Amino acid sequence: MATTPPESAVTPLRRSKPAVGHPLLFSFLLAAAALGTLLLLVTGPSIGLPLAIGSAAALITLVVLTWIFTGPRL
Repeated sequence: MATTPPESAVTPLRRSKPAVGHPLLFSFLLAAAALGTLLLLVTGPSIGLPLAIGSAAALITLVVLTWIFTGPRL
């Protein structure tokens, strides 16, 4: 069985993105999404279904955008 020499196995590093995102903003936005979810769970039975679905979609969008723009770079 053949093996790859170590010098040819090294891949070039990507230098375009930093290793980390913005941790304070990431934490703040995820905390806001968590509080929004808690608020939606508490007030859910008393609000209309279209408003509840719209609020849930907005919270999901907030989490996705938070992860894309301020989350850790993988």
